[in-house]
Amino acid sequence: MATIGLDCEIVLDSNGYYVKPGSYQMQQPRIRKATVRADGAESYVDLGPGKRAWSMTILCINNLLRYDGVASGQTGQQYRDALRTSYLGSIGATLVFSDPLNGTLQVHFDAYTEHVMDLHSQITALATGATAAASYEVTIKLIEA
Repeated sequence: MATIGLDCEIVLDSNGYYVKPGSYQMQQPRIRKATVRADGAESYVDLGPGKRAWSMTILCINNLLRYDGVASGQTGQQYRDALRTSYLGSIGATLVFSDPLNGTLQVHFDAYTEHVMDLHSQITALATGATAAASYEVTIKLIEA
């Protein structure tokens, strides 16, 4: 089981992940509507805060170290595959999301974008003795259920 502060920064669908520094963002828009009345004045209705939405870039890179300095034991491809499986398998369902700021919540997996850091990484890795797997940065968006 992934533990925040030991081997991950967030947990999504029972898998722990590291977040790219500076990419974690939570947004909570207000539910409101402004309309023009028949007399030309503006009517404004504010129903308060809406559901929270998170966006962040997950580091799916090779040779990640846990907080205690031990290798994570997963390749970038394995991190990416776990995220992709959660995204594809959560159609019409919620996932469990945990972070150190908000605790554990039910969320919908709203968006998934992957960026391959270097297509040559597999070739270069073999020459340098590093892990022969691609590294990714995956940007995700989660919506509170």
